[in-house]
Amino acid sequence: MSPSKNHTISKIVAKAVFRITIILLALPIIIYFTNSAIMSKQVSFSSPWAIAAPLLLLLTFLVLLVVVLKNRYTKIEYNWLLTLSGLFVCLYLILFYTRVLSIF
Repeated sequence: MSPSKNHTISKIVAKAVFRITIILLALPIIIYFTNSAIMSKQVSFSSPWAIAAPLLLLLTFLVLLVVVLKNRYTKIEYNWLLTLSGLFVCLYLILFYTRVLSIF
């Protein structure tokens, strides 16, 4: 019995979003070692919620990633939840890099 088309699509999309998120997470590390003048800014947050919300988002992404990798992309619902969470993490990282760090 072959897997459903939705399962195959969710698996491909989840893997792609995971790879894009890892690239976006690694981007500041690469930039720091190649051109550290860009990364020399001090970042301060005015409210504790300004740092708690992104940490909660990253924690949610990591928990979903562990669950999906444990099940080896077999659960369709977890694949789509990881995709949605990964897209939010990607959007947050892009906004953070452009607005706060001015990398792009």
